[in-house]
Amino acid sequence: MVSRLTGKKKFVFDMTLNIAATAIPTFVLQLVILPLLSRDMSDSRYGLLVTIIALLNVVPSTIGNALNNVRLIYGEKENESGDYNALLLILAAVNLVAVASITYLYEKEISAVSLFLILLISLMWLAREYFIVAFRIKLNYIHILISNITLVIGYAAGYLLFKATGRWQYIYLLGLACSLAFIFWKSDLWKEPLKRTDSFRGITIQTVLLTLAGLLTRITTYADKMLVFPFLGGAVVSVYYAATLFGKAISLVITPVSSVMLSYLSKRRKKDDDLFRLTFLCSAAVCICAYFLCIAVSRPILGLLYPQFVDEAMKYIWITTGTTILVALISIVNPFVLRFFDMKWQLVINGAYVLFYVVLSLSLLGAYGLWGFCVGALAATSVKLLFTLFIYHRCKANEEK
Repeated sequence: MVSRLTGKKKFVFDMTLNIAATAIPTFVLQLVILPLLSRDMSDSRYGLLVTIIALLNVVPSTIGNALNNVRLIYGEKENESGDYNALLLILAAVNLVAVASITYLYEKEISAVSLFLILLISLMWLAREYFIVAFRIKLNYIHILISNITLVIGYAAGYLLFKATGRWQYIYLLGLACSLAFIFWKSDLWKEPLKRTDSFRGITIQTVLLTLAGLLTRITTYADKMLVFPFLGGAVVSVYYAATLFGKAISLVITPVSSVMLSYLSKRRKKDDDLFRLTFLCSAAVCICAYFLCIAVSRPILGLLYPQFVDEAMKYIWITTGTTILVALISIVNPFVLRFFDMKWQLVINGAYVLFYVVLSLSLLGAYGLWGFCVGALAATSVKLLFTLFIYHRCKANEEK
């Protein structure tokens, strides 16, 4: 039945599958496992946990996703196949150094066992982000869905181990292990030889550029907690996390559209401006509806999940939700810039964003505390959306000259 779907029906079907694939582990983590963990930990310890998870979302996730997208955009010529696994090993070493260093900065008294488990999680996280491209290349979103279902099964088993041992790392370790096992079973990318071809230099440059651009984006998307933690402490991070919960949950359902879109755009050779306009308008309408839905349901559900934080979190909910919804809208628009324009624009857009974000958020954080930080983040994200639209139309106009 699936093989008979063509054109728009296949695109909508794949988008629906990818939304489901992202929504399932997101909701299990955000609405079940993490709230349960918060009840077994002190506010400061839970804030540290959330900060470490943010670190993992920034470093291994960004590196693996960059290699994933480069493989997708530039195809899979047979003589290039060895380059990717060779580059993966180099990136894995960079990941280990970065994660170990930053983790130590946040928790100087961390035990050797805890650090080892976090580093192992980071390697598995990076590997999963890259190897799942095997399914994206073939537009096989059913396998992506199944891999995420196995991820959730592993999370559940890991939570039981956490209850027995007190180590939250087992939740992510078992989840990633189950998902990777399925990916390795259903694909062959991990079997490719470790060799360098004439394309290695070009692939490496593109991956580094996209990694830098991705880091600039994720530093502001996930590392808000990493910025707040040193200034205001773990307890405030816990409140901030609760305040951003619904916005990020909804945005993580919306942003899979960008993944499917890039997969399909990678098959196109020419831009489609009508498709860009339609995508933007429809996405904006969905984001507006999602925003008001989040605001409407936030208090009763946060009261259930995080009763200890709900009153403080509600002071920030409308502005943090607005920020994360704008991030989701940008992620849907960006594949058009990523696919059809030079990779340097990713660095320009995200570099400008980080500059605005850090200057506005940290300066307002110092003056007005958490409230100021939230206002600065919203202002910087609004600037990024406008700048992304400007770059698309400016590059398009230059090409038409």
